[in-house]
Amino acid sequence: MKWGIICKPDEKSFRIGKEIYELLDDAIIEKKLAEYLGKDGHTIEEVGKIADKIVVIGGDGTILLTLQHTTNPIFSINTGRIGFLAEIDASNAINGMKKVLEGEYFVEERIKIASYLNGSRLEDAANEVALHISNIGKLLMTKLYIDGELAENIYGDGMIIATPMGSTSYALSVGGPIVDPTLHVFVVAPLAPFRHIASPLVMPADKKIGIGVDKPSKIAIDGIGEYDFQAGDMLEIEKSKNVARFVKLKNTFYSRLYKKLSFRMPEIK
Repeated sequence: MKWGIICKPDEKSFRIGKEIYELLDDAIIEKKLAEYLGKDGHTIEEVGKIADKIVVIGGDGTILLTLQHTTNPIFSINTGRIGFLAEIDASNAINGMKKVLEGEYFVEERIKIASYLNGSRLEDAANEVALHISNIGKLLMTKLYIDGELAENIYGDGMIIATPMGSTSYALSVGGPIVDPTLHVFVVAPLAPFRHIASPLVMPADKKIGIGVDKPSKIAIDGIGEYDFQAGDMLEIEKSKNVARFVKLKNTFYSRLYKKLSFRMPEIK
């Protein structure tokens, strides 16, 4: 079993990375952590290809970046703010890692999105593909096709196509539903639609989605990769053959919803 470690480049993450490195036998480490430890390092792409399992230390952004470079299982430790995607918080990092090394875990798979811009494959999205108009203040018409048929013309700022995992991220902020991350569905959520009847749509992930626009726009993949999208271009979206794999200590999705996202009223005693 070859472990890898990828860290957010900050002091807190590096300190935990050092402790995790000392627990593991000859782990492959990303370059920035390697500099901190005085060791030889690798690119994130190399760690993603070589390591059988990867410890990711940071926030949701670090997790999403790692998932663009591997389909192998990741064990995620939150040192960011909300850290909704992370399995454990920094305070439980060592105990959690020890449980994993003792075999007290399972691997959960989650779907990814495959995107094609004018036929050219973009990187997979674990959370969402977001389309937004380039010039703020302009009204964008987005043509939504499902299995080759025009489903709707939506006027607004753009559109989000999210995985179930991404339903608790950008899509949630625009009124999309929360979806169990193990389901195989897409969430299509308009951005600031001109007509409020343009509600978010949930559809099976075996559907093929097509999107066209009437003005210059941008496509963002998990908030990382960004591409120009022009009138006359076509963005095609389908379920990827690749999946995101998470090392899980227990099924924590619904308790995490309560802890991370809810505005809790005082309990009645």
